[in-house]
Amino acid sequence: MKGSLSIGRIAGITISVHYTWFFIVILISWSLAQGLFPSIYPGWSTTEYWVTSIIAAILLFVSVLIHELAHSIVARSKNIPVNNITLFLFGGVSNLEKEPETSGAEFIMALVGPLSSLILAFIFLGIQIVISPGSNVLAFFLGQPAIGATNSPIVALLNYLGWINFLLALFNLIPGFPLDGGRVLRAIIWGATGNFQRATNIAATIGQIFAWIFIGFGILQIFSGNFVNGIWIAFIGWFLNSAAESSRQEMTFQQHFRGVKVQTVMKSNPEIIKPTLTVSNLIQDIFLHGGHRAAAVSQDDQFLGIVTLTDVKKLNQQNWDTTTVETIMTKQPIYSVKPDDDLKTALTLIAQHGLNQIPVLQDKKIVGMLSRADIIRYIQISQELGTSNDAK
Repeated sequence: MKGSLSIGRIAGITISVHYTWFFIVILISWSLAQGLFPSIYPGWSTTEYWVTSIIAAILLFVSVLIHELAHSIVARSKNIPVNNITLFLFGGVSNLEKEPETSGAEFIMALVGPLSSLILAFIFLGIQIVISPGSNVLAFFLGQPAIGATNSPIVALLNYLGWINFLLALFNLIPGFPLDGGRVLRAIIWGATGNFQRATNIAATIGQIFAWIFIGFGILQIFSGNFVNGIWIAFIGWFLNSAAESSRQEMTFQQHFRGVKVQTVMKSNPEIIKPTLTVSNLIQDIFLHGGHRAAAVSQDDQFLGIVTLTDVKKLNQQNWDTTTVETIMTKQPIYSVKPDDDLKTALTLIAQHGLNQIPVLQDKKIVGMLSRADIIRYIQISQELGTSNDAK
């Protein structure tokens, strides 16, 4: 996700935070320090309110991280690569490199997240009961002021984290895609019908229905005077609606790509140049006159790398005549695909790494070039012709 900062790795998975994460941590901390905690736990100092609130906000996202790690670990056990988890405005997301291959795998992967949140809820509330037997475990819901030992910051922290994880589990179990409950629903429909595309469309439609309910309730809250909560609820609804629609569009693309090989879409006669060619000749012969944006570099039938307009733009124009392609090109090892690879595999590489084109190799020889433009052209033509593949 663009705008993210890597903060470490857990079990080989990179953990990143998006810049929007900092805004939501500040917002949650402020709402707890100025609203919830003073109303339920009176008598603390300003410092106690703020320190407890900041710790609560951070531990909330640690809980979200554990939720996502549960998804990711199960996904890996099902041979689905997961390289990154990103914490952002709406919680967290595990970046799966592909969809589950069976409905059973989808069901387990989706359910383990809410289950981990429920376990955390019981752990936090259980610790609260152990260290403060007389404390009110329903304080978060009832909003009743606590007194005596039950009014301590540690009890408040445990109570908040227990119930917020419980609510997190319930929210994610809403049966609308892309929430975990929607994925569980998709898995059930997929298992019953054997049709992955139909299951996704149904789950996404239900997800959009719930999204519009959130939006409507948020607007109602705004007109009722609860402006901040109304905006937040409506914003969550908008996000869910957008995510559900994106999932539907992605499924449409997958329908067109299923069973399509790279060799069907690639340019079979790519521009191949020698590494000793000067940059000025590259620009004149290949980019300007040839109309290409990239060229493969090869010597004695061995693929060496690729040179693009982006590579040229990094070089001072005064050095074009004296600099060879070998100096500026992107050298091996680079991302590549084979002619008989699925087109979806190539698209995933292009999207994940921000590439404009990718070389197609066979026995270390360049046999083609596949670009974003080639893929878009294929989609447009297949849509106009009404041809597609059934997504099972």
